[in-house]
Amino acid sequence: MDLSQIALDVPTLKLSLAVVGGLLLISMVRIVFLLRTNSRLRESTAKMEQQVLNQHQALLSVRADSNAWRGELQRMFDSFRAEFSKRLDESEQRYQDLQQRCETAVKPTEVLAPPPPPPAMLAKIAAPEERVVLPVPALNS
Repeated sequence: MDLSQIALDVPTLKLSLAVVGGLLLISMVRIVFLLRTNSRLRESTAKMEQQVLNQHQALLSVRADSNAWRGELQRMFDSFRAEFSKRLDESEQRYQDLQQRCETAVKPTEVLAPPPPPPAMLAKIAAPEERVVLPVPALNS
């Protein structure tokens, strides 16, 4: 189909112009809608980037706080451990001192013989008192 076969009369040209004008108008409206959507997307992208930055800063802040808290707890634990280790050493030292005192206190008494009991005690030991055993009333009947 070439251009010589198409009739170039006024109604055909008007119809062609109307179709091309309509398509041009539709494309212009579509371009306007796309520009508005693009600007909205840019705004939402900027908001999301700001939100990501804020969340990242909050995350870094929480991580720094967590590390500071962990360090503080570690220092407290180390100080408690040192304190209780010191107390344990002192307790063991006191135990060793008491053990040495007991050994030195017991050694002289082992060397010396105990004094003999008085004669009255010897008599009691030699002749223990005899007790009378009474029958149980409930078992007697």
